[in-house]
Amino acid sequence: MRVASFESKGIEKVGVFYKGKLIDIDLVSEIIGHKLDKEFPAFFNVVDIIEQWEYVEKLIEKGEKLFKSEFLKFFEVKNPLLTAPIIRESKIVCLGKNYAEHAKETGSKPPEEPIIFGKFADCVISHDEEIIYPDFATRVDPEVELAVVIGKQGKDVDAEEAMDYVFGYTIANDITERELEYADMKKGWPWFRSKNFDAAMPLGPWIVTKDEIPNPHNLEIELSVNGKVRQKGNTKDMIF
Repeated sequence: MRVASFESKGIEKVGVFYKGKLIDIDLVSEIIGHKLDKEFPAFFNVVDIIEQWEYVEKLIEKGEKLFKSEFLKFFEVKNPLLTAPIIRESKIVCLGKNYAEHAKETGSKPPEEPIIFGKFADCVISHDEEIIYPDFATRVDPEVELAVVIGKQGKDVDAEEAMDYVFGYTIANDITERELEYADMKKGWPWFRSKNFDAAMPLGPWIVTKDEIPNPHNLEIELSVNGKVRQKGNTKDMIF
């Protein structure tokens, strides 16, 4: 299933794609609660859906039983304006030079150990919003990435259990001010300034639950800028 944030009449809402249609899951919960005279939880953002995913699945089952063939017609969101699926939640942890080809582009050898850096959560914008160049920018580059959405808290997790903590996947665009990155690297400084500015992380348009992508290590990825393909590859080429 796919999970998405969307805007309706100026209000940010969340929903799930079910049988190809986006349904307002908060409305489903509210209406079913009224019908069954029970208090059901509200869903204000995607994190609410992630944290109560099993309940969301049961809600859809209840909705189909109650509304039968009218379920999708009643709860479908028509012409949704999709926004970034997750905004300002926790942290964004990134791997640098995780594709051998990308490492070559930067003139360096592929890393032998993961290069980890972070981005502020308020860098996130929706997948089709305009990227606002900072005043200091001279060369801004896109980098398409597979983003892994963590579904529950964990610490010191064993590698063989790591996938139990994954909720799903989405697409990220790691926007970088390249000249500033090179200048900082020469000084031995971190990539902080070149990676963290407004609109430096387009995300989405939705999250795909992990059950629909059994093998995330063989996905085609492509990025175009103004109709011209700038990146093309496969996640099987990831180093880590």
